[in-house]
Parts: sequence; structure tokens; C-alpha cells
Amino acid sequence: MKPRNQNPHWKPLTNMCSPCDISYEYILFLESFNEDLQFLVDTLNITKINLETRKNYKSNGTVPRPREGVGPSDDLLTLDPNLLQYYLQLPPHLMAQVIHYYTLDFKLLGFQVPPVLTSFTTS
Repeated sequence: MKPRNQNPHWKPLTNMCSPCDISYEYILFLESFNEDLQFLVDTLNITKINLETRKNYKSNGTVPRPREGVGPSDDLLTLDPNLLQYYLQLPPHLMAQVIHYYTLDFKLLGFQVPPVLTSFTTS
């Protein structure tokens, strides 16, 4: 599965930034961005940053907060029922291709594919 004109937003991280060629000191995750950013600010003693400023505000001006317990170090083997219904709309062979396409990213970033999706692709 290698699209000809792939949108760079969907490109696997391992194809974009050569993660094995760069010795990163810190990696922040979108799933736990607020907590990760706070850790970085505290660790590096950063004083000139407003942790409440975000460019993607909701229409009411509030900042979306991540769900509690979400992050690569957590055991994310269950899916939100709405996400599960969304994923189950894909044909099993296509879901298997998507999982395969992002396998290196999953391994690199410590994510696991929920068993319900892998069993769905093999049944």
C-alpha cells in the first residue's frame, strides 16, 4: 500500500523524519501533549511559554483536553465504541493493509493495535 500522491499528514513517521538517524532527547505525543509539554517546560526550566495558548481552539474558546490515561506508555488495548464502529466499516483486507503500513510507527512509538482490530482483519 503505497499511494502515488500521498498526503504528507498521513505519511508514516518512519518515512518522514529518519528517527533512527537522530538521537532525540525528548518525544512529545499528541495523546498526552499537555502533560508532555509541562514535563519539558519543567525539565528544561523554560519560563517564557504560555502553556494555555493553543492555535486549535474549539468554537467556545476552550482547549480540548486529552482523555485521561491516553498515551503510548498506557495499555491502550480498548477502543472508544464510536471509533470501533468507524474502524469496523472498513473492509478487513483494507484494515490489515493500514495496520501493516503503520507497523514501524507503532513499534517505534510504543503503540499496540487493539486485539479487536487485529482479530477483525484475520477473521
